Formats: sequence, structure tokens, C-alpha cells
Amino acid sequence: MIRAFDQAFALLKADTGMWDEIYAPLYQVLGGRGQNTYKYANMGSPLDFMQTKDIPPFRLFGGKEPNQDAYIEELMESILEHGMLGRNSDWWKWENDKKPEKGHARFDASQAGLDQVGNVAIPSLGYEPTGWNVAEGNHRLAALRRLGAPYVPAYTSSSKWREKKPYSADLPIGPNMRRWMGLDSEKGYDNAYSGYGIGASVGRRGMPIPPSFFFEQELVPGMGRLVPDLPNDLTAADMPLEEVRGEPFGEWQNYPKWKVIHDE
Repeated sequence: MIRAFDQAFALLKADTGMWDEIYAPLYQVLGGRGQNTYKYANMGSPLDFMQTKDIPPFRLFGGKEPNQDAYIEELMESILEHGMLGRNSDWWKWENDKKPEKGHARFDASQAGLDQVGNVAIPSLGYEPTGWNVAEGNHRLAALRRLGAPYVPAYTSSSKWREKKPYSADLPIGPNMRRWMGLDSEKGYDNAYSGYGIGASVGRRGMPIPPSFFFEQELVPGMGRLVPDLPNDLTAADMPLEEVRGEPFGEWQNYPKWKVIHDE
């Protein structure tokens, strides 16, 4: 007899449109592309996506896909049954209290912005000036890859942890991100990283950054790319590098907001 999981897996491979349904809970609990209902910058994983083919299929520091096949298969089944971070998924069932109603309450609190989903709720990509890697979420990425996901949720954050993959001509650091990181200034990354301006926010403070802004390009066809949502037609290029407070730039750094744009 074919297991329900195998039947669902077969349907998934035949219907790529099912990924809209699988990722629907992410939009529900985080609030949409570039959003996270929890307001604090260092806790908010803004929802963005990358094509699966652009992310290495292994732990860069180990040279192979993460182990624990049984755990990866559990994740695959949960993703198929409940969607990514779905209200009934095990993500919301803590080790010391797995009651379904407690999991539902945690999902509802996160959706309402009263609690945070956690900074590893979606896979995170760690970056430095020299390269990037998969910092958290290796097993979930492995599960999504095995399920044939054409694109996967991800956000970026500075990290000095482990070996990095060098940037490529197709995926270089975007011009605005280079400026924010201090890579185009005489002071350089280390000074920007340790200061108190936007360089520190995207450096040692680990502000989560959407990949489509980090690489400054549309990463999934048709999805557009994310840019800072600033008033009065201000853009990322207007962001001061020195420390600022208040509206609009200081407030944005404390409570970043993003919007989707589509290049012509």
C-alpha cells in the first residue's frame, strides 16, 4: 500500500503550484513578503525567497548534506501535511509541552505580533565581505530540496561562523549593501562593523536583511525584490552611514520595514 506521504510527494512533484499552499503559513504568521509581525530588528526574520539552485546543497564546512535522515524525513512529512511553519506543525510544539492547543496559542501570538517566531524560523544565510554560507536551517533546506522546492524561504545576517562560499558574478553583494557595509569607503568593513551607524546594524548587530536586497536583484522570477520602505521617496542610497536617531532613518534601523518593487 502506498503511504499517504508518498502519494502527497508524488502530487507535489507533479504540481509546482502547491508551493504557494505550502508557504502560505509563512505569509500568514510573518505578515507577507519582507515582513515580520514582531517589531524588533534583531528578532525579525523578514520573509524573502531564493531559488533552491542558488543555495549550496550541503553544509559548507562539512562538504556534504546534513545527516540525520530520519529527522529530515520528519520535516518533509510535516511540510507536506501542515505547510512551512503551519499552525499544526511541530515547530510550535515545544519539547516540554507538546499539547496542540499550546502550539496553536504560540502560532496565534506570533501572528498577532505579541511574540517572535524565532531567528531560525526560516533558514538564515550568514555573510561576510569575503563570502556567505548557510548559517541556520540546514535540515529544513535539505527537506525542501528533497521535496523538489523550486524556491525556498531565507534571510541573511552577518556571521563570522564557519567557512564561506565566495560571491559569484551572478550573485555579488549589491551596491547599496556594499555601501552600508563600508566596503566602498576608506574606513572599511571593520570600522563600519564596530561603529554605531548602519554598518553596525548590518554588521555586529546582525540586522536580518532580505536576500533580494543583499544581492540587489530579483532572485525568484516574478517575485520582484525588496527595498527599504522609507517615506518621501527616500531610498537605501540616502541612508546615512553615521549614527542617526529619530525619523526616518534611525527609526527605520530600529524597526525596519521593506516593500516589494519590480524592475522594468
